[in-house]
Amino acid sequence: MKQSKKEEFLQLLESVYSRLSRYALAVTRNKEEAEDLVSDAVLLALERFDTVTDADHFAGFIFKITSRLHKRRRYRDRFRIDYDHEMAEALEDHAPLPDRAAEIALVMAALDRLPAKMKETVVLFDVADLSLDEIRAIQGGTLSGVKSRLLRGREAIQKYLGIKQKSEESGFLALKHESLSPLLSGTGEYYAH
Repeated sequence: MKQSKKEEFLQLLESVYSRLSRYALAVTRNKEEAEDLVSDAVLLALERFDTVTDADHFAGFIFKITSRLHKRRRYRDRFRIDYDHEMAEALEDHAPLPDRAAEIALVMAALDRLPAKMKETVVLFDVADLSLDEIRAIQGGTLSGVKSRLLRGREAIQKYLGIKQKSEESGFLALKHESLSPLLSGTGEYYAH
């Protein structure tokens, strides 16, 4: 690979790296596994970078690789007995305030109750900050399918947590503004009423 291509790859990677790390941590719920997942995804993306024809599609390209690697590992891990579900260790580096740790644990438990594809949609949108089009490119299907999974996933999480919608609006537009990202990252305000 030419030096100019490597530099372009590194610049594009730098623009999505923090979102990719948050996504990996949210889906693996383990710091070491998240780091391994990101490392392997970056290596595969570098090897296949010559297939990317438009820099605007890089985020979808690397998230799709990461998603597929995670699914493969999750399938393989079903046959292991020593799988670690300790969320406190996974979130330790983000250092949420002590009073928020319980809220984060509740949200993560609610996320775990969702079907896999719905959970992935919510995590890609709210934690990794990907657009709906990028999520559609990663998961396949239609844009309305992505919107539907996001809406139903958020509604299910709200139901599991006993949260009532603050707005009179309903549907996708009302939930668009109620991102889980501030809660999961330990910033912002979040109140369960």
